[in-house]
Parts: sequence; structure tokens; C-alpha cells
Amino acid sequence: MTNAATPTTTARPQTAKDFESVLDFDSPPESVLAALRDAEAIAGWWGVTNGSPTDGAAFSVGFGGNRQIDMVVGAAGPQRVEWQVEAAPFTPEWDGTTIVFEVERAGEGTTVRFRHLGLTPQLDCFDMCHAGWTHYLASLVGYVDRGEGQPYAGD
Repeated sequence: MTNAATPTTTARPQTAKDFESVLDFDSPPESVLAALRDAEAIAGWWGVTNGSPTDGAAFSVGFGGNRQIDMVVGAAGPQRVEWQVEAAPFTPEWDGTTIVFEVERAGEGTTVRFRHLGLTPQLDCFDMCHAGWTHYLASLVGYVDRGEGQPYAGD
């Protein structure tokens, strides 16, 4: 399987549909899950990570200044990772939303169905967040498959 450089994302419809994306990886599900459950790995594809992204624990991902996302890991199951956003001062519309990664084997690789529940086109931040997630999800694929993520690098 050859993965695409950019994940498939939904276009901005005028509906209340949550942001979704489907990611294809050459790597096995265990590698993808490891990149979603380890602070150092999350920092390798998304941003500076503090805390422990394990079931029931709190952790944060930072992007400089007050641009931090505080989350709690939901108990979602062996093939699912769920992060509940507690606070996001730079994007307060994220407060109370849920980030979900559903991981499944696809041949020799993996398919991930990503959803950010509550991130809908009606939110003022949607265009910025759509662009951000599109970048960081491609970074996740690059990190897992090639060891080359493109996390937040600072201002």
C-alpha cells in the first residue's frame, strides 16, 4: 500500500457535520497506536506534549504562548484513541469537543478514521482548524511511516 502525502478530508459543507479524515498508513496498527499513546511520539508529529496520554490521564499539547490544548484521554478500547478537550484558550470553540482516532488493519498497513466531534463548519475557527488538522494528520502519517513528522516548530 502506498500512502498519500495528504490525508483525505471532507470539504467544507454547510452542514453540522464534524471534521473527518481518513488516513492510510504503510505501517501496522501497533505503530500508529504507539504514535497516539506516547507523549514523545505525539510531540514528534503534533506539538510539545506534557503529561501522560494514557487512559484516564490528562495531558496537553502546546504551540507556544497560550496556544495549548488540555485534554483527558478517554477509555476508548484497544483500536480506538479518544481525547476529550478540557480547555483550548487559543481556540475556545474546542472546549468540550472530542478527538477520535479509530485504527484498523488494512492489508499490510493501517487505515485510521479520524473525527473531531464538535468541530463543525459553523464554528469561526473551522477554516483555520481544517488547515491545521490537514497538516498535522499528514505529519502523523509521515512520523509513523517514515519517522519524519512535521510538528509545531515555534513562532
